[in-house]
Amino acid sequence: MSESKYAIEEIFRPTSFPQYTYIDREISTDDTYELRLKKALRSPGRLISITGSSKSGKTVLCHKVIEKNSIIDLSGAQIQSQADFWNQIAEKIRLPLEVQVTQTVANKVSINARTGASGKVPFVASADISGQAGYDHSTGQNIAEKEIRSNTAIVEYLIANHKVLVLDDFHYLANDLQMYIARILKTELFNGLKAIIISLPHRADDAIRHNPDLIGRTSFIEIAPWSMGELTEIGRKGFALLRYEIDEQDLNLLAQESIASPQLMQENCFNLADRIAVVETNAVTTELVHKAFHDTVINYSHYDAILQKVLCGPAQGREKRMQYTFKDKTQADIYHLFLKGISIDPPVLSMHMDDIKARFATIIDESEKLPTSLVTSNTIMHVERIMHETAPKLDSIEWREQVLYILDPFLLFYLRWNNSLSF
Repeated sequence: MSESKYAIEEIFRPTSFPQYTYIDREISTDDTYELRLKKALRSPGRLISITGSSKSGKTVLCHKVIEKNSIIDLSGAQIQSQADFWNQIAEKIRLPLEVQVTQTVANKVSINARTGASGKVPFVASADISGQAGYDHSTGQNIAEKEIRSNTAIVEYLIANHKVLVLDDFHYLANDLQMYIARILKTELFNGLKAIIISLPHRADDAIRHNPDLIGRTSFIEIAPWSMGELTEIGRKGFALLRYEIDEQDLNLLAQESIASPQLMQENCFNLADRIAVVETNAVTTELVHKAFHDTVINYSHYDAILQKVLCGPAQGREKRMQYTFKDKTQADIYHLFLKGISIDPPVLSMHMDDIKARFATIIDESEKLPTSLVTSNTIMHVERIMHETAPKLDSIEWREQVLYILDPFLLFYLRWNNSLSF
């Protein structure tokens, strides 16, 4: 087995910046996302809005373009109040809540005496002399005062030190917080502040539309879903550096199951490389790829409790749910049908109502009637509510204007590769 000078964890890095397997994605023949972000950062007075599906490389792009000591990144999921917003920025720049200012107050005392021919000085005989004598004496007192840091001081520091404020998951913020931050940004962008907000594509206009102060002052960068070719390039570069042999078929399988997510591709490649190292070979097999997928699933077992609650559905009275007969002659209710429907080939992150019903048709026996659009819509809304109540801080699904958005590609991957789920 040919040895590589690199460790697996250096090459495939799903949760940190992938130095060796970073892909500079092209928008067109003469434009890339890096170039577009650099240009936007050179445009004074404009907010930058970066949108793209979850785990699509938006944050990685920012960390690639912006110097490490210049980026101040916050997560909207962790900001619950105006105070949170300012405190988290201050913590990033290590600005203390209170500073002690010491001031010295000085007192000066002068004593002067003047003599002359006609003057008299006690204890000195009268003489024909003149002149002036005296001395100064100064005393000082140190006065210490505490000053509370101000929001103005925080912003002034960001501007003066050329920091870039990056607000990830901006859509998680409550509307009133979005409006508050928008007002701050409107003023401070004009004064020289640089700021980026990161959001999901179908919520991109929310951050702007709900904040009229930002309209006309925003540069939009929309991150397109990763193509198969871009995802395979991650594996191709990484496995070459590790000196592992992998054919196009297995590279394509890795890319397809990574569902347009570079982060998921990084993790699947990491687990595959680890499998290869264990068996002490430098040749990749499809069997090893499948084992790597199951290794990835293990890291996301927290989805299991959520999906089990979905399979149970909402609280049911005495009336039994309708059972659908599948083509394999098994029977299940609408919630099992829904999860099975969204998990079959091809793996996609958004589906219109018609697409969902078409998937149902490939599962349900021809003798059965398909669920109506109303039943399907109500089911999806129940699933959305169950997932949100079970894991409110987790991106799961969203049903919006007859389109189902699977917000987290890892959730769909888990559905496809977790053998313990029965639907």
